[in-house]
Amino acid sequence: MFSLDNVIEDIVGNGRYQIFICLCFSAIGISACYMNTASVFIAAMPDSRCRIEPYGNITAYPNITETEITTLFVPLNVITKKPDRCQRYAFNTSCKNIQDLNCLFGTSNVSGLRTVQCDAGYEYDRSSFEETIVTEWDLVCDKVGISFIATSLNYAGLLTGSLIGGVLADRFGRIAVFRVSSILALIVTCGISFSPNVYVYTALRFLAAVTYFPMITSGFVYMIELSRKRWRTAIGLSHNAIFGLASMTFSVLALIWRQWRSLQIAKSFIGFVPFIILGWLVPESPRWLFAHNKQAQSKQVCEVMAKRNKTQLSEQVWQDTMEEFNTSEKTEESKESPLRAMCRLPCTRFLMLCNMFVWMVTSMVYYGLVLNVGNLPGDVYLNNALGGLMEFTACVSSIFAIKKVGFTKCTSASLYTASLTCLLSTVCLQLGNGKQVFETLSTVLAMIGRFAASMSFGVIYVHTVEMFPTVGRSTALGLSSMSARIGSIFSPFTIQLHLTIPWLTPVMFGTLAFFAAYLAGNFPDTAESKLTMLFDDVEKSFSEHFHGRVIAKLFCLPTSQRRNTPEKQNTLLDHENSKC
Repeated sequence: MFSLDNVIEDIVGNGRYQIFICLCFSAIGISACYMNTASVFIAAMPDSRCRIEPYGNITAYPNITETEITTLFVPLNVITKKPDRCQRYAFNTSCKNIQDLNCLFGTSNVSGLRTVQCDAGYEYDRSSFEETIVTEWDLVCDKVGISFIATSLNYAGLLTGSLIGGVLADRFGRIAVFRVSSILALIVTCGISFSPNVYVYTALRFLAAVTYFPMITSGFVYMIELSRKRWRTAIGLSHNAIFGLASMTFSVLALIWRQWRSLQIAKSFIGFVPFIILGWLVPESPRWLFAHNKQAQSKQVCEVMAKRNKTQLSEQVWQDTMEEFNTSEKTEESKESPLRAMCRLPCTRFLMLCNMFVWMVTSMVYYGLVLNVGNLPGDVYLNNALGGLMEFTACVSSIFAIKKVGFTKCTSASLYTASLTCLLSTVCLQLGNGKQVFETLSTVLAMIGRFAASMSFGVIYVHTVEMFPTVGRSTALGLSSMSARIGSIFSPFTIQLHLTIPWLTPVMFGTLAFFAAYLAGNFPDTAESKLTMLFDDVEKSFSEHFHGRVIAKLFCLPTSQRRNTPEKQNTLLDHENSKC
């Protein structure tokens, strides 16, 4: 089976250049974090109530406290047990003394008072946030859905970006797409901070997601293709570990810039300017060049990398690699569309669909937990930082877990854990009833769920890149990311659903995570294996892997027995095809 791994191993030398480049590209997790979790702070929904005029006017009534206003004029919400956001008691505005209940409400009995909708605007708790899009544009009550739609459309933009980004990176090259995407993303994300209304804001967030995500997919694939075999897992997971660290630093940025427009500009420059510079300092992926019949350019890039690693490319190794590739008589396959190849080959097609489902569920659970951080008991900045710490710990733990049990068991176990925590959180919601011990337990379960979902996300990211061949690697990652965005699109609405039916969201997450865990447990393990070049090679390995498994019989997959001659394998494959 052809692979460029022997060339990468030959030129790695002391490995300093490759390690440095891969770590630089791992840092794109900062951009991904700032873009994907921006709604935690920029679209935060602080506690609010109806503005009570004229008694809320501090100048006219300086002796009336916030507690007196909420107690007298705002009913309690039966679900949240907090002052209602959208209703107030009807009262007589001409009373000078608010202690005179008969004057205010026409009765001294405060139970059963008539309520009305807010008609004088809203007052917000600004102890944590000076200004968010919710407070600036009053996205509460009848407008509350607009904020969730804006976040959902941002993830829809990621869906579009992941789909076109993978295809473009496979067609035009990893670095070419990386350069264009990073520049466009900086322009659009800075433009978001000048949005005059929520509709322009929503449109620009969608466009920003479309422009920035090709940078993430192409950069991630680039660093994996540049890595030697035994480094790939650690370097791939470092991207997600940095995502967790970035989540912690995002809390710091949000503490410094508590006005959403300032925070938007700050995260745009920090998230994209360094990578615009990086994109013009590195060469194209030698694997991509080789796979697209640009062997001369690929060799030139490898020689430059060898020089920077203080070694040199062996001419014999290069010639052996060329001969193996040329004698394989498969050079025409590299011209086939990756999407067409995935649809043509049954085992590859099935595995891609299963992989997409696992990505979708993982993303839905993950972003559901991330966006829900503002609803957890305690300080939102601290909870977000703790979530980032859980994510960093999960990614570091994954490196050792993969070495111990492999990709497949690691992904499956983490999803089973996420399923269990979601179901247990339902029990806490039903039994809690505002008790401190259950609130604390719900926060602990949320952090365990974040840990498990983060581990699954990190592992499946690297596993996807290793399962599929070079000629379609970015396309496979793009399709998987697209599926993840489908899951994340629904995540904001699960938070809204949580306000009315608290138990439904965790039950839904737990059930889907259970099925995803089962499917992930049937994936072929690729830990420390060679990166394949062509689709026919992976199809053969997939069919061997699925042979004799229940899932192969259930979905009638054509499989071949292992450790047979090529002639016997073809005969068995034809026999299986005829049965299906």
